[in-house]
Amino acid sequence: MLHSIALFLLIQAPAADPLQPDFQAALDERFVRDLHDKKIDDVLTLYTANAVFVNPDGSEHTGPALRKLYEQVTAAFDSDLHLKCVGIKRNLNTLIEDGTYTEELGHRDSGKIDRVHGTYRFTVHLDADGKWRYSRMEWH
Repeated sequence: MLHSIALFLLIQAPAADPLQPDFQAALDERFVRDLHDKKIDDVLTLYTANAVFVNPDGSEHTGPALRKLYEQVTAAFDSDLHLKCVGIKRNLNTLIEDGTYTEELGHRDSGKIDRVHGTYRFTVHLDADGKWRYSRMEWH
């Protein structure tokens, strides 16, 4: 009987469980890589349709404004972003990741480098198509 329950649970388990650090790390790595490579369309596929991006100053971008933000940022800067997850919480189809970041932003016009750091909180939801996507990104 116990064997049957264990087999049932294995069959029912999702293929990519976001509680596993490698799942969220892979999503974050793809985000960082696509941002670095200036693949705006690829970055935007990582977000839900109604996602919110919150800047450190509290301003928010969503919908078409999110695309415009990435177009402006990638035109003006070269990004070398590093994320360090410090905690993940999951509640049903929502996952919240907290962490710290460091980033070198190279100004494309002058070559000047800004080194920034802070904390982040990413909220990730299981979308209708079965993929986990960012629904909220907060940078502090």
